[in-house]
Amino acid sequence: MARRAKAVSGRVDDDPGTALREHLLDTAERLLRDRPVTALTAREIAREADVSSGVLYNYFADKNELLVTALVRRATRIVAELQADLPEAGSGTVEDNLLAYAHAALGLHRQGLPILAGLLSTPELLHRFLQEVHRQAAAPQQIQAGLIAYLDAERHLGRVGDIDTSAAATLLTGGTAMLTLPAVLHGPTGHEGDHDERLRALVRVLLTGADPGER
Repeated sequence: MARRAKAVSGRVDDDPGTALREHLLDTAERLLRDRPVTALTAREIAREADVSSGVLYNYFADKNELLVTALVRRATRIVAELQADLPEAGSGTVEDNLLAYAHAALGLHRQGLPILAGLLSTPELLHRFLQEVHRQAAAPQQIQAGLIAYLDAERHLGRVGDIDTSAAATLLTGGTAMLTLPAVLHGPTGHEGDHDERLRALVRVLLTGADPGER
C-alpha cells in the first residue's frame, strides 16, 4: 500500500483508485511514445509506475486493455484539441477556413498515423483500438465529418458551389495524409517546413472546383 501511495502522491484526485488508474494510464502513454506496443511488458509498466505488478490487474483485465485504453485516451485528446478552434461557416474567408481544416487534418495524421502504424503488427490490438475509439465517438473521422458539415453550411450560404462535399473533404484530408506518410514510413524528410504552402495549394486547387462563379 505504501508504494501505491507514493506512486500517486503528486496527484490531487479525490478518489485514490481513480488517481492510481490515471497514473497507470499516464505511465503507459509515456512509454508508448518511445516504445512499440509489442515491446512493453506488464512488469515494465508497473516498474515505471512505481507499483507492484499485481496492482495493474486491479484496474485492467490485462496489459492489452491498459495499452488500448491509453491509446484511445491519447487519440481522444488529439481529436478534441484539433477540433477546438476550427472556424464556423460564414466567418472569415473560405480559403482561410479550409486551410485551418487542412492543418487540423495534417495534425491528426501526424499524431494519429504513428499510433496505427505501431499496432499493425498486432491485429488483435488494432481491432480492439479501432472498436473502442469508435465506441467512444472519438474517431479521427470526426475531423472529416466536421469538414463535410462546414462545406455543407458554406454551400447553403452560397460561398461555395453545388459540390459533392464528401468528395471535397476526402480530397483535402487525403492530400494531407499523403504529406504525412513519408515521415511516418521513413522518418523526417527535411521538407516538413514546406507544408503550409503545400496545404494552401491544395485548398486553392479545391476552391477552383468549388467556386460558384465557375459553374
